[in-house]
Order: sequence, then structure tokens, then C-alpha cells
Amino acid sequence: MRTEWYKNAVVYQIYPLSFCDANDDGYGDIEGIISKLDYIRDLGVTAIWFSPLYKSPDYDYGYDIADYKAIDEKFGAMEDFDRLLNECHKRDLKVIMDMALNHTSIEHPWFREAVSSPDSPYRDYYIIRKGKREGDELLPPSNWESTFTGSAWERIGDSDDFYLHLFCIEQADLNWENPKVREEVVDILNFWLKKGVDGFRFDVFNMYSKVYPIQDDDDIKPFQKGAKYYVDGPRMHEFLKEMNEKAMSHYDCYTVGESYHPSSRDAKEYIKEENRELDSIFNFDHLNSDNIGGKKFFKKKFDLKEFKRGLFDPQHDSFGEGWNTLVLENHDNQRSVSRFGISTLFHRYEAATMLATITYMGFGIPYIYMGQEIGMTNCHFHNIDEMKDPVSHMVYKLMCSYHMPKRLAFSFIRFGARDHARVPMQWDDSVNAGFNKGHEPWQCMNPNYKKINVKKDLESDKSIYRYFQKVLKIKKENDAAIYGEVKEYDKDSTRVVAYSREYEGKRLFIVGNFLNRKTLYILPRWVREGKILLDNYEDISIKEGVLDLKPYQAVIFEVNK
Repeated sequence: MRTEWYKNAVVYQIYPLSFCDANDDGYGDIEGIISKLDYIRDLGVTAIWFSPLYKSPDYDYGYDIADYKAIDEKFGAMEDFDRLLNECHKRDLKVIMDMALNHTSIEHPWFREAVSSPDSPYRDYYIIRKGKREGDELLPPSNWESTFTGSAWERIGDSDDFYLHLFCIEQADLNWENPKVREEVVDILNFWLKKGVDGFRFDVFNMYSKVYPIQDDDDIKPFQKGAKYYVDGPRMHEFLKEMNEKAMSHYDCYTVGESYHPSSRDAKEYIKEENRELDSIFNFDHLNSDNIGGKKFFKKKFDLKEFKRGLFDPQHDSFGEGWNTLVLENHDNQRSVSRFGISTLFHRYEAATMLATITYMGFGIPYIYMGQEIGMTNCHFHNIDEMKDPVSHMVYKLMCSYHMPKRLAFSFIRFGARDHARVPMQWDDSVNAGFNKGHEPWQCMNPNYKKINVKKDLESDKSIYRYFQKVLKIKKENDAAIYGEVKEYDKDSTRVVAYSREYEGKRLFIVGNFLNRKTLYILPRWVREGKILLDNYEDISIKEGVLDLKPYQAVIFEVNK
């Protein structure tokens, strides 16, 4: 029986490789996660999303799955996962598993069988096509581009056949047109649901359906060659409905989809409750407000109005239709306090708490990425060799191939790298920040861990973690914060974010200063009658309805009719 528990949930994302290494082998593991569950619960979290724990050769660090029903041995065994699941449920923490179902690892048994023989029944599990002959040259079947740079096609041995990979070469796209593939997917989902997991995060789900027959993208300047043939494809809604009907609808579970540049129309359709497809999707447009066209490595001056449009448009579009998500960080993005024109030299606490306030008090489910709750920052990488993400290396090599100086290319990579989010969690000021007992971590440490860590934050009078607890308590318990409609104020302001939430006579007003200096804000008249629920400074100055906002100050007002 569905309970819609997700509507007042708070989700904490763990990137297992980097969370806590209990056996000191350099990799985070399940035992390490279990040791920190009380810390996560006490934050005010109600669910944990685990980036992939499955067996993987780690070409894309877990998102290239070789066995969907096996735990990778570096994390532990299935018995360890069962204990993790039980320990989470004992603490009233739901468990959300990551599912990368657009593609598998090329080391998955299906793919190995598929390329072993042209007559293999697994051949049709993947998208395999003949290349195009132009004289003595063999070209890929189409001009589609991988999102990780280069052609989206890879030749199979010395044959004329190519397989499609919209991401790494080591990630072969599944053929969702094949009913047997969809049966396998349903079987995988039910395997985990029967174990007792409470939901799924679907990786790049809106790329499952492609347009056939495969053809060249002849647009002169497309966002990505071929994207119009593999984003929001013609059978996407059908595939999602089928998954829901045959798996999720039989359990009290929650689903969230990571979508790849969806159209606004499709984004809304995916989460409409009556459509029975997904419960929510991620919206990331606000995270493109400091880069050019969503290209993370190309920095531009932060645009607060663009940030607000990206943050609030999905809240307006989804209200009354489905449920929204509220995100500042994840394993694919830089640390939020190191972005958005923010200066953290003197105001890291204020910036981190302001961002949490103006984001999480909106309409939708708060998603917190590990370390965000203590204000972890981007890492000062010294060279490309300190980075592990294949995307960082691919784009760096591409830039250098166009004769860009290496130092300049590295500066671009260091700005937008996913690696910033993947350095080990900073627990204390001991060796390797308490991530383990001294074995070299798989990814280098952020050198600022002696100043920024959980132990130091919890001992501080200005604890970001403690402030998060207060924000999340309001978010989970205040009906206006959960169900209220969003109304924006001063949309065109380049200084502040301000909006209200209203539900059954309860009204909240949230305002945050995005400047590292003071600014004045004229409060709406109805707000002046209210009380202050939360403020990230010890004092607040209001004179004749004018709020004197300090650098990165955020305030929540409550007014009851």
C-alpha cells in the first residue's frame, strides 16, 4: 500500500567509495557506512541514496555495472548489504538504490555474450549496427557524439560492427526495444524490492528510448550530435509505465529520475501522479548559472536571475502535478560553497547555511550530498593526475589536442570537475581526515581537511551541521514548508532570493542575501507581522519594515492568518 512517505522526506546521498573506509584498503565500504548511520539519522535525514554498490570494473566508478545483483567486493558482500539495510530500517532510514539501466559495463556477461558471436541471442540486448564504408574507410553507423566526448560508437574487434555507448566506451547502451531486456530490468528491480529497499534513483533514464532507424544528426549546431534522437525518445513514457506496473507499483517505494536535458513538457509528464511513471525527477538548470550552456568546465560570471529561474520554474511546473526535488550538490557537481560567486574566505558558514535555507524551504524533497552539511569545499587539485574521473581526463586530452596550453586546459578542468565531490569525506583532523587509518585513499584528500571536518564543525559555535538540523526540522514538520505553493518576490533582483510558501492559512517567507556584503531589503507588509522561525546570524536588524541583511544572511518568517 502506497503511503507517499517521500513527500516529507529528506534524502542524504552517499558516494560509497569516498564515505568511510573501515578495513583500511583505500576504498569506502559498507562497514564504514554502518558506523556512521547515527550521524546521518541525527542530521534529520529520513532516507539514504547510495550511489552504485554493485559489481563494477570502475571505468566510471560504479556507473558501469557488471552485475546488478551482486555487491562489489571492495564494498563487502551481499550479507553486509543485508545488514546495512536492516541497520538503516532500525533507524527509520529508507534505502534508495542507484540504477544505471541505460547501459551496462562491457564486462557484464550479457555484453561478453553479445560480442562473442554475431549469432548470440544477447546480440540484441545492445544497440549494434554495421559501420558505413566509404572507400577503404570504415565509419561509425552515425555521427552521434558521446556525452563523454568523441564518437558514440565503438568498433567490435576487427568486424564491421559497432556498439553504441552514449557515455564511456566501457558503457554499452542497452536496447530497450528488446522485450527481453525490459524483462531483465523488471527482474532486477523486483530482486531489490523483495529484499526490502525503498526506492530507486534512475540514472539518465530519459535516454532509454532511441529513434529508429539510426540516422545522422544533420543540424548545424546541435547541443550534442544525435541528442534529438536519444533524449525523451518516442517510447519513454511507455517504458516507464511498464516498469512501474510490473515492479514499483507492488511496493511502498519511491522513484526519482536523473534526466538528461529533458523538454519542459516531458519533464512534467514523467512525474504526473496519474501517469504512474516516476514520483520525481532532478532539475539542475540552476546549477548551470555559473557555466556556459551547461558545459561545466566553462566558467562564466554567476547569474542570480538564471539561478532563480532554474530553481523555481520546476517548483511552479510540478506543483499540483507531481513532486519536485531540491538539489545543490551531488557526485556530478562541484561543492556549492565554492560556486555561485560566493566568497568563503570569511563567510563559509553563512554561505552554506544561506544556500540550504533558500533551497530546501522550497517545494520538493531536499537532497543533501555527503559533506555538504559541514560546508566541504572544492579541492585544490595540483595536477590532472590527482583526478580520477574519466570525464576530467577525456576533456583535458581533448583540449590539449587542440593545442591549448596544458596549464590553461587544467584550469578549465579544475573549475568544473566532478572530482571535487568525490574526494573522501572529512570526518576529523587525523590522518586522511578519519576516512581510514592511513592507507592511501583511492582519490586524494582535500588538503583543507584539518580546518574543515565533522569533528571541528560539531564543536563549533557556528556549526553548519546544527543549522541543517534546524532547517530540516522545519522542512519535515511545517505543513507550509511541505505542501505550500511557492510565490516568488523580486524576481529581477541580483542581490536576494525571496519567496513565500502558503498552505491552509499558514504562510512562510524566506529571504536570502547572495552578496558578501550588506544589503537592504523591504519586507512585504504581511511579513512584518510575523515571527522569525530561523536566522543564520545571532541578530537581525529590521527598521520600519526594512531588513538589513548581512553577508549571506538568510531568514525564515512565519505568519499565520
